[in-house]
Amino acid sequence: MRKSKNMELANKRLKVVSLFTGGGGLDIGFHQTGFDIVACVEIRADFCKTLELNKGRYNSPDCQILNKDIRDVQPEELAVSTCDFIIGGPPCQSFSAAGRRAGGVMGVLDQRGSLFEHYCRLIRQFQPKGFLFENVRGILSANKRKDWEAIFGSFSELGYRVSFRILDAADYGVPQHRERLILVGTKGDRAFLFPRPTYGPDSASGTPHISCMSAIVDLQNPNEPEHDYGGKYGHLLKQVPPGSNYHFFTRELGYPSPIFAWRSRFSDFLYKAHPDHPARTIVARLGAYSGPFHWENRRFTVEEFKRLFTFPDDYRLAGSLNLVLEQLGNSVAPAFSEILAKAVLKQLFNTNVDIDLIEASGKLCFDHRKSEKARRTRAFRLKNDVRELPLFAYHDRANTTDSIAHNVYYAFYPTRKKVVRGNKIEQAWKGAVVEVHERRQGSDVQLTVTRISENELSEASLLNYKMRFDKTIGDGFTTISCELRSNSDEDIVSAWDAIEHYINTHSKYLSLMDVYGHFTEPHPLFELNLDINSHRPSFLLHFAEYFSHFSRLGIDYEASLLASFQPESERADFLNDIKYLRSLRFDVRVFETNPTIPPGYFRCCYPFTLHIDKQISVSWKDGVNGNSRASLLSTPT
Repeated sequence: MRKSKNMELANKRLKVVSLFTGGGGLDIGFHQTGFDIVACVEIRADFCKTLELNKGRYNSPDCQILNKDIRDVQPEELAVSTCDFIIGGPPCQSFSAAGRRAGGVMGVLDQRGSLFEHYCRLIRQFQPKGFLFENVRGILSANKRKDWEAIFGSFSELGYRVSFRILDAADYGVPQHRERLILVGTKGDRAFLFPRPTYGPDSASGTPHISCMSAIVDLQNPNEPEHDYGGKYGHLLKQVPPGSNYHFFTRELGYPSPIFAWRSRFSDFLYKAHPDHPARTIVARLGAYSGPFHWENRRFTVEEFKRLFTFPDDYRLAGSLNLVLEQLGNSVAPAFSEILAKAVLKQLFNTNVDIDLIEASGKLCFDHRKSEKARRTRAFRLKNDVRELPLFAYHDRANTTDSIAHNVYYAFYPTRKKVVRGNKIEQAWKGAVVEVHERRQGSDVQLTVTRISENELSEASLLNYKMRFDKTIGDGFTTISCELRSNSDEDIVSAWDAIEHYINTHSKYLSLMDVYGHFTEPHPLFELNLDINSHRPSFLLHFAEYFSHFSRLGIDYEASLLASFQPESERADFLNDIKYLRSLRFDVRVFETNPTIPPGYFRCCYPFTLHIDKQISVSWKDGVNGNSRASLLSTPT
C-alpha cells in the first residue's frame, strides 16, 4: 500500500523546497509520505555532506543541495521555477531556553532570529500552495511576544491563512518529548487543522507513548555491566534514579547533605533517562554532564540516539560524534514530520490519507501533564521544607564549639589603569596577599579577611557580610559572617572568595551560585546583610551595598544609578565602569552583552562576585550591530 501510494504521489510531482535543511529530519518524513524533495538550502557544509550521503534514498535522486547562506540565495539559483510546498525551521537558538538562561532572549535581534525574513522572501517568490515553519515554543514569548508578532505578521502579509499549534513529538510516536511550534500557511480562507496525536492520552486509542527502552531494546546487551562515569560530577550519576537529574541532590527533594541549589543548573544536568518513558528533549550540544544518560550510567550510542529521534537505521550522518549529535538535536523527528506531512497531503492536496485531525478549538493535555508534575514537585518540596533534614556527614564537627584556621592566598584582580604593550592596550593585573581567619562556634562561622601589606596586617575594618541560611547546611552551620579588613575596596573580591571557599570545603555545595540559584530563577537559601564600616565615599562599596538586596537584582537600571555611586569628579565612562565591575568578577550586563537590555541601562545578576575560575558566561560585543568583538575582561586561570 505504501509503495503504490508513493508512486501515485510521485507522478503528481508534488515538489518541495527545503530551507534550513540541517541533517534532513523534516525532509525524511515528507519524503516517506510521497513528497518529492527537489531542492535543499543549508549553510553548513558538513550537514550538506549528510544530505549527499542519503541522496536518492531520503530525497529526490536529482535533488539540488545548495550549500549557501539563505540571505545570499537568489530564487534563480534554485533548480526549480515552481514548487508546491516549502518546509523549514530557521535556527532556534535565539528563542530557546538556553537563551533565557543566558540572561535574555535575543530573538530577532540576533541575526539567526531574523532569518525568517528570507524564508518569507522565497515564499513570496515561489508562491507555493502552502508552507510549514517549525521552531521552539519559546518563540511565542520571546521579548514579551514582540518577536512573535513580527514573525506572524510577516507570514500573514504573504497572502496565506496562517495556523499554528504547540505539539509534542512524543504524542506522534517519538520516544522523546520535544515540544515545538508548528506553523502552516495555506492559500484560501480555510484554517489548517493539525493531526490528532497517535500516542498518549490524546490519541483516539489511548496508546501509551513509546518508551526509550522499547525504541532501542534490540540494541541492548542483556549482560551489560553498570558503568562508571568520570569527571568532577560523574561519580554522582550512579545515585540519580532513572527519570531524575541533579535535583535529586537538592534540599527540596530531601537529599540529606545537599550539593546543588534548586534550579541552579540546566534541567539536563545529570539527567538520566527512564527506560519506561520517553526521554526529555535532547539538545544539539551536550556538555560533559548533559543528559540524557543511559540508565546504565553511560552515554547513549549514536545508533541509540538515532532511534530516540526516529531516524532510519540506514540513514548516514556525516562528521564527528559532536556533529552527528548536533544534526540530530537540531532536527525535526522524522516520525513526527511524517504525520505532519500526511495532514498537509489530506488538506492541501486532497489526498485520501487515513489521519485524524484536531478541531481548531480542540485542546491537548500535554501542558496539563507538565503543570500536574510541577504541582507534585512543589508539594514534595513544601513537605521537605517543614521538616528538619538530618546531617549526612561531619556530624561530630557540628558539635565543635570552637575551631580556628588560618589561610593565606594571593588574590587577583585588575587595576583600573591600562598598560600599553606594543600595539595592544591590556588590563594590568595586580594581586593582594590576604590572610583568612576562620572561627567556628557551634553553627556560627566568623571569617576575617585581612590584607597583608609589606608583612603588616591592615587593621581598619572595611565591611561586614552576614549570610543567614534558612536551614542548617553542610557540617552544621547556619550563619557565615565575614569581616573585611583592608584599605582597598577591591578586596571585596577576597571576602567573597573566602565565603565561597568555606561553603565549598564544609558542605557539598560547590559554589555560591549553588546556594543562590541562577539569576533568572533565583532560589536563595540564605538572607544577606552588608554593613559598611567606612565613611569615605566609594563607588564599589555603594554598588555592593545597593545590590546586596536580592529584590534589586536582575532588573534593568539606567546608567544614572551607577553614576550616583561615585563622586562626580571620579565618574568614568558608563561602559568603562561596567567593564571595571566585570573585571572584578561582578556579573553585570549591558546592551553590549545582552541586546534585550536597552542601551544606557545595566543589570546586576548576583550580589556576590563569581569564582576566580569561572568566566562571566556572556561575551562583549562593541557596536550596535555587534560586528566587532572586544575581548571579554576575564580573570586569570
